[in-house]
Amino acid sequence: MKSLRFLILVAVVLLLTPAVFAADFGFRAGRLDFEEGSGENFVGAEVLFSVGPVNINPNIEYWLLDDDEFGGDVTAGTANLDVTVDFGSARVKPYVGAGIGLGYIDTDFGNETETLGNLIGGVQFDLDFLKPYGQVKYTRSVENSDDNSATWAFTVGLRF
Repeated sequence: MKSLRFLILVAVVLLLTPAVFAADFGFRAGRLDFEEGSGENFVGAEVLFSVGPVNINPNIEYWLLDDDEFGGDVTAGTANLDVTVDFGSARVKPYVGAGIGLGYIDTDFGNETETLGNLIGGVQFDLDFLKPYGQVKYTRSVENSDDNSATWAFTVGLRF
């Protein structure tokens, strides 16, 4: 039985190795604008797997929230799985996409996790081994229909 598990593990590693080496890794930073008018900065990291014009983009974002505004120690961020489609094959590639995510906020008063829906649009510049990009993402809670649950994220990033 152990040899079967080992063979399965080796097969999975061999199948995933080309995908990992074909992936683009990147960092991002930007500004969140909440529906109620406030805004905060964020930083994040991502991996981009390209399958032709379709891209699978798991990413995380850590929100740099002002502790004074929330009355104490605050940790917040999102973990997302976005899918985008490139248009064109030139060095300038516009793209659109959608995704799902989990939003998390932890304050001195408790914590909350929400399921999120994302709509994305952006443009990437292919410069040999560096790929800078700009992106706009609209995020809304799937669970909460409150008008104040939406955010706009204006992002710049670098993939390599």
